[in-house]
Amino acid sequence: MDIYETIKQAMKDLKSVYDLAAVCYDYLQLQIDNQIRFISEYVEFSDNPKQNNPNQNDLLKFSNDMKELLLSEGYWNDRVANMILVKTLSVKNRLKPFGEDIYNTASIAYFLLMGIDLYAESQFENAQNAPLNQGYQGNSFIYRCQKESILSPAAKQNHFRETIQAVEIRNSFSCLKILEKSELKQGMQPPKMVTLSIDKDDFARNSLADNQLLKIVTIPWGSEQTCRFPKIQGNAFRIEYSDSYKRGCIKKALTLLEAAVRHKANIIVFPEYVCCPEVQEAIGKYLRDTRQEDPNKIKDLLMVIAGSGWTEDDNNVAAVYSYSGKLLGTHYKYASFDKMMKDTQADNSGERWIEGLRNPGMESIIVQIPKIGSVMTAICRDISNWDYSEKIARIFQTDFLMVPAWSPSLHHAFQSQLESMTAANTRTCSVVCNCCAAQSDDDFEKGLVVTPYKSSSRVVGKTRMIRLNKLSAERCRHCRGCIFCLTLSFHPQDVVKGRMVRSIRNFKA
Repeated sequence: MDIYETIKQAMKDLKSVYDLAAVCYDYLQLQIDNQIRFISEYVEFSDNPKQNNPNQNDLLKFSNDMKELLLSEGYWNDRVANMILVKTLSVKNRLKPFGEDIYNTASIAYFLLMGIDLYAESQFENAQNAPLNQGYQGNSFIYRCQKESILSPAAKQNHFRETIQAVEIRNSFSCLKILEKSELKQGMQPPKMVTLSIDKDDFARNSLADNQLLKIVTIPWGSEQTCRFPKIQGNAFRIEYSDSYKRGCIKKALTLLEAAVRHKANIIVFPEYVCCPEVQEAIGKYLRDTRQEDPNKIKDLLMVIAGSGWTEDDNNVAAVYSYSGKLLGTHYKYASFDKMMKDTQADNSGERWIEGLRNPGMESIIVQIPKIGSVMTAICRDISNWDYSEKIARIFQTDFLMVPAWSPSLHHAFQSQLESMTAANTRTCSVVCNCCAAQSDDDFEKGLVVTPYKSSSRVVGKTRMIRLNKLSAERCRHCRGCIFCLTLSFHPQDVVKGRMVRSIRNFKA
């Protein structure tokens, strides 16, 4: 079937223009066995007109007509769907012979997809949860991402290179992001993408990008024992929270949260394991109550990554809340802790410990913050074993990556992985919030932040550790919890000098 017949057959499943985009992309994936040759020979323009596809001008007009049709109608309806079908048939009937017939005909689907991409650029104010193709979900998922972030002006002024991407059909579009079903591991749902809702008259939040500063507060919690790691079957372990933790966890979490709010945090990150479901719910309630009773108190806050906690069904889950206390989504850890633990009291090599995750990676969340950028969450080993996290960050060109962690080794587990991710994406800023209880008493490093830095002609990831000074370390022996305030500057002069991390300050709760 050609693209006209394919769309006609799928008409009953088309509930939005993004369903149509999925139909077009799936069709192209099926028809095109060499995407490099298709893009370079059938859709791109050469300086020599004799080398070009003779249908290109007509196809470009078709693409623009699709954009104008969608803009003029304003919403998807049967009339729009039928008009697109008619125009697709019309351009098909005018198609001049060129090269291989399959590739030549497939170019219609490509330029239709381009028209949808052009239309989607103007639709960010009409925020929708993604994937956007809800009616038709064959082999791909369609997302719409904002092109500009808080780092964009500095990146342009300092001539950051463009991200190096494979020559693929899905990388040809400026606004649409496409995830293929085959890229999801078994049991995973596609990432949920939401846009943080900010009122037009909310001056404080809307001016954050103009100020070119962002304050991220990490909460390493404390060194007291919060949980145990009993084996449940074979070598699989789960998390059980200690009685002393359960008695005081909510009060402590809210005390630390309030301290972060007092220091005008824009984004707050708790560590791995310590935010059991009851703590996460209490954080959400605190935000909802505060917004209703004293909204000025949280006027600087955008979102809270409420760490991660172990659930009754044996999953390690992070909860992501908006400043208003709305649960934006959850992230299920996908990469299980797995280590051969040495027995220092015996001659054998010890025994293997594996985190007993029941539904690894089942849900995940990406939050788009207008003018700031996209925020992705990963949990500890999701970065250490970074195959899937790196792929998602690359496909969606993630601006910020927030990582709750419980790890004895920050350098081995995170530094090189996050630096590589930043170097590949050129604009990704990462923050790791590590739990104090995972470390030895003499380890002062409580997290790290990786920011882009242009070294000569290359963009690299520059790491700065989040650490205690000696005076603070002494006070840790009587710890009630503390917070670290990271001020990130996106001013062009700070970016070019490698000083995006303007300051890291430690405060007791």
